[in-house]
Amino acid sequence: MSRDEVKVYFMLLKKPMTIEEMAELLGKSKPTAYRIAAKLTNMGLLIRRAHIIERGGYYYKYEAVEPERVKRGIQEVLNVICKRVLEALNQDFMEIMKKMQSYGAKEKEGVGEGSN
Repeated sequence: MSRDEVKVYFMLLKKPMTIEEMAELLGKSKPTAYRIAAKLTNMGLLIRRAHIIERGGYYYKYEAVEPERVKRGIQEVLNVICKRVLEALNQDFMEIMKKMQSYGAKEKEGVGEGSN
């Protein structure tokens, strides 16, 4: 994550903001603030909520996902990765053991034949 992305996340922990408000506080353009908000939203760190304007239309405010929820999400991803790595290691280990047993059996056959 870039410094500006981290900054936006922590700004939004304090209070929800529009793209315009984010851009102003960051000192960046609205397109830059939008790109940052879109990236953080795609990462699951922000939530975008529509707000209705009384005279018609709507606007969006972005809010940060609470850190504890982010932490739990990261932990879940790490648990899945660890499980898959362990499964792959176990599968590779079993294949290596089979090859070693096969090699050992072939070696015994060779020893028995050569001793006659």
